[in-house]
Amino acid sequence: MDKKIDKIKDSLVSAEHMFVGIFAFVAIAAAILMLLYVPSVSKFIGGYARDTVVNANESNANISEEYFKRNMAVLRAGAGEIYSIDVTDRKAVLEMCARISDNSDFRHIGFTTPDGITTSSFGGTMNTSDRVFIREGLAGQKTMYSHTACDFDGQIMDVYSYPVRNVSGEVLGVLTGDKRPLQLSSLKLTDIGGSRNYGFIVDNSGKVLYAADSSEAVLREGSNIYDIINPDSSSGKEIEYVLNSVTDTVIKNITIKGVECFAAFTPIKDGSWTFVSIIPVETVTRPFNMLTIFSIASVGIMAILLIVCSMLMAMRVHHISEEISDAVDSSLRQMYVDPLTGHDTVVKFRENYAAAMKDTATGHAMISLDVDRFKAVNDMLGFEGGNEMIRQLAAVIKRDIGKNDFFTRSVGDQFYIFAHYSDNDELVSLSERIITDAEYITDEIKLSLSIGIYKIDEPTIKSRVAADRADMARESIKGRKESRYVFFDSSMLQKIRREKRIEDIMEDALALGEFIVYLQPKFGLGEENSVVGAEALVRWKHDGKLIPPGEFIPLFEKNGFVNKIDYYMFEEVCKLQKKYITMGYEPKVISVNMSRTHIHHPGFVDELAAMCEKYEIPTKYFEIEITESAAYEDIDILRDIFREIKNKGFHVSIDDFGTGYSSLNMLKDLPVDVLKIDRSFLTENADEHESASIIIGCVVSLAAALEIRTICEGIETKEQAVLLTKLGCNMAQGFFFARPMPVADYEKLTYGI
Repeated sequence: MDKKIDKIKDSLVSAEHMFVGIFAFVAIAAAILMLLYVPSVSKFIGGYARDTVVNANESNANISEEYFKRNMAVLRAGAGEIYSIDVTDRKAVLEMCARISDNSDFRHIGFTTPDGITTSSFGGTMNTSDRVFIREGLAGQKTMYSHTACDFDGQIMDVYSYPVRNVSGEVLGVLTGDKRPLQLSSLKLTDIGGSRNYGFIVDNSGKVLYAADSSEAVLREGSNIYDIINPDSSSGKEIEYVLNSVTDTVIKNITIKGVECFAAFTPIKDGSWTFVSIIPVETVTRPFNMLTIFSIASVGIMAILLIVCSMLMAMRVHHISEEISDAVDSSLRQMYVDPLTGHDTVVKFRENYAAAMKDTATGHAMISLDVDRFKAVNDMLGFEGGNEMIRQLAAVIKRDIGKNDFFTRSVGDQFYIFAHYSDNDELVSLSERIITDAEYITDEIKLSLSIGIYKIDEPTIKSRVAADRADMARESIKGRKESRYVFFDSSMLQKIRREKRIEDIMEDALALGEFIVYLQPKFGLGEENSVVGAEALVRWKHDGKLIPPGEFIPLFEKNGFVNKIDYYMFEEVCKLQKKYITMGYEPKVISVNMSRTHIHHPGFVDELAAMCEKYEIPTKYFEIEITESAAYEDIDILRDIFREIKNKGFHVSIDDFGTGYSSLNMLKDLPVDVLKIDRSFLTENADEHESASIIIGCVVSLAAALEIRTICEGIETKEQAVLLTKLGCNMAQGFFFARPMPVADYEKLTYGI
């Protein structure tokens, strides 16, 4: 570090000597700049004008595309509703088409079966098998056609179609909808040259489907782009190629009646249409003409000011160089010292890493560690208390590492250690020593650490890559009770690749209905041991095989896709409960898991209630299940969410109760119907473990006093079931009673159907 400081100081002295030469150079450079600037400004403006047209055209194409996508999304949702009914029941299809039409902007909705017979929301049926969009829909394509006559009343409309598939992907029919032709003026298009009237949408033959209703527009609906461009000319052939082959935005210079124009073409996805803007070049560049004059004048003035400033700066440079020299002493040291812990910063750590890796006489390891549930710890200790805890943890690490080892705090409570080792036992011993010493840094709480260890096996590997691999190992044991440290292995990289493959197909899998509902019955504990309800569990059937939940649920929780799965599962359960009501059965309460990420999305309870209203099902037949760990996000928000759930008429339960720091405190704050006692309190011979029995008994008694029902999960033996019955637990679920099962098996067990 001292060598760097001396080098910077020497550079400052050299800068003083060079400044006089720079002053002379500036004067010459100013003159040259004036000669070069004028043509460069003109070139810049021309390029900027083209970019302006391209960007505006792409924006308008995206706006138009979103309009079409929204319409298609309505049909996609409608296709899901059609799939839920018997498509051979004309009356049911008619009612569903009418409902979709009433709940959307579509004027008319029709459903066509493979024989070409269309049932219309207007009432009645018609053979429409000769329609192109019907044939394409039955072939599995989604389409949109402009200005098409409606088969049922002859009105000219924009027509959309979407195939309806079953769970195997086979086409059951096609859902069509029409609405009045799009008026471009109704979209919030981006201005070009101060106006929105230069754009229109054409098909791949050049026919204008939609055009701005203005005198500024060069074409009208129904005309053709080749009306103003000779199709046999080079420009015409280029445009024909663009309309039929190009997938990105293209801009051409064309001449119309002697006026030079920009013509921009942007394809609209999900259709063979293109958004086109044709605008005179002068209209686009007009605002920049004054800019050219202003820029040239500004350059001249700036050159003069630069010379004057250079003279003034020469008088100040010596004094400033001395001040900079003092500042360098301070700032460079700050680069290497963490202001919170007083130890090395990441910058210093990386320099030490590079130097240490040159030593090949011993093994090297990168260790990543952080505090489990640090937010809860920080909330308990307060901001300054949390900082003091981090300082004490740094002191523990400093004391426990070897004399040639070094460490840094990356961010928050996360630390990295570079350790020398001869065998794995040394790394294990170091990890256990840090874990033990850190447990009682504070009297208020027992700290728990997660540690990932990467034995560096590549001498040229960058520090960031080594740290990432140590992080990968640490993240793999986050939240586990049985592991506190773990070594990195290649399977972790394979896991990331597997997760990437899952992420690539998860959206399509949801659209294709590959996620299915399994139900695990809940049994009452008493004389009858009958089914009192069930828990809905998601299963993924892909390519005819079930993917284990452990392979995709944690990933979906990490990437946020679990929210979509939660809503999907809830709606599937709505359909089941509706089915039982329709058949005359009193539905059992089914619990549906909701990820803790929902608590940060106000309104999700309203969406669940709206879904129940959509299927005309009382909310009392549903139990919303949220894990206890959600309390660590924000207990105040969680309290409000629970109250809202209760106000809507849902039951609410806490999953994994007893695994956190503040379980008993939660009971007084949260309005709860059911506690699901964590399976970790049970063992295979639970009646032989007095402490487990005492804990479960206390929880059951406390819950009963608060009028909260209890259920214990993971029951695998008769002894466990007998013990829970003896302790007064209300319900149980587990393999001893029933495994998670397909809906058909659950219905046979519960309703005898």
